[in-house]
Amino acid sequence: MPKKAPSYRNRNNQALVTLTDGLTKRRRDYWLGEYGTAQSRERYHRTIAEWESNHRRWPSINEDPSTPDVTITLSEMLIAYWRWAQTQYTPSELSSHQTLIRLIRRMYGSTPAERFGPKRLRLLRECMIKGDPDADPPRRPWSRPHINRQVHRLGAMFKWAAGHEMIPISVYHQLKSIEPLKRGRCEAPEPDPVGPVPECLIDPIRPHVSWQVWALVELQLLTGARGGELFGLRPIDIDTSDDIWKCALVEHKTAHRSKARTIYFGPKAQSVISPYLQSRSVDAFLFSPAEAEADRRAAQHAARCTPMGHGNGLGTNRSDDPARSPGDRYTAASYRRAIQRGCDLAFPPPESIVRKRVLGRGRKEGAMRWETDAEWNQRLGEKGRTELVRWRKEHRWHPHQLRHNAATHLRREFGLEAAQLALGHASAAITDAVYAERDQARVIDIMRRIG
Repeated sequence: MPKKAPSYRNRNNQALVTLTDGLTKRRRDYWLGEYGTAQSRERYHRTIAEWESNHRRWPSINEDPSTPDVTITLSEMLIAYWRWAQTQYTPSELSSHQTLIRLIRRMYGSTPAERFGPKRLRLLRECMIKGDPDADPPRRPWSRPHINRQVHRLGAMFKWAAGHEMIPISVYHQLKSIEPLKRGRCEAPEPDPVGPVPECLIDPIRPHVSWQVWALVELQLLTGARGGELFGLRPIDIDTSDDIWKCALVEHKTAHRSKARTIYFGPKAQSVISPYLQSRSVDAFLFSPAEAEADRRAAQHAARCTPMGHGNGLGTNRSDDPARSPGDRYTAASYRRAIQRGCDLAFPPPESIVRKRVLGRGRKEGAMRWETDAEWNQRLGEKGRTELVRWRKEHRWHPHQLRHNAATHLRREFGLEAAQLALGHASAAITDAVYAERDQARVIDIMRRIG
């Protein structure tokens, strides 16, 4: 039921109406003239009509020149933007927005939004470059490309605010005058290039991940799809009428640009998917963390050594209200964490730097617990943390690297155009420059022949 319109009120024989902005939730009085007159009631209805037609945003024209303009702060502007962004962006993109919004609010939250100019943006960018070891948690320096992307997102926030008449458009134009950081001409670190996963690091994790996660790994290698394009697969989405199965995605990275994206499943990919199509509702997700957790618990129960009449019964040691429960579909974060756990189990770090079990405090004698993060960091010290980071860098890999594996294989075996079509790129230049690593062995063989 729609909320009742704000009332026509009297204050000191002057008519006014108080309107709440639908985005910032701030209140503002609009003075309408002498109370009870036809002119003031006409202004009231006109103000309410403009407020409703603007999605309950403040009217852009203030009828009373004596009423001062209301200046919103950066925090208020960003809160309003965040409410809108949650309906527009994917979870991974929202995560980057959230990190940037937190940084801006911590440094300039109380600053009027219209006074945030190029000088403050440069100071904010310097904070991105240097990091903040005193923050909780400590924030490492951002890489140059990531900083440029975050500054671009900041510009988009101010453009949105200007479009909703929260700030003058001149503020956005001033911020866009800042040139992006260039390689070799700034102190921002360069990111490590993303390449394919070494083959020797993929198969060893298979015993340490669920069947659902391993199926996603295989499908990425066979199809070159992004992980996010596979998480939402359902039986109803896959066309199995031909020898090559197809899935025309509705939600994908470039859907907002009206781009089409189709994933093709050959015989090997079909053999991976087929077991998940059986005895499943047509609108249920093929790969479910909840199912993976149920399978894990069933395996634990099957390997139980204690007789059923002794010790804990099935499910009696579970929390009735867990802080986090497995969902119906994977996300980029949960898929990445599953891969990382598999890597840590397949390639365990040296005993000196792994988290250890210690004697519990305030418990019965002999009870053990895991080290807290603070205790672990204190025991490792600077040298131990550096060794742990090096070990993880050498033995962990990111799921998106599997797309590089598929692109490199497709380019090597079938050419650049085939890789472009399989990966769904609009231009072969993107495939060649970003994903399909060149076959150096061919160059070496040519140079060996020509001397």
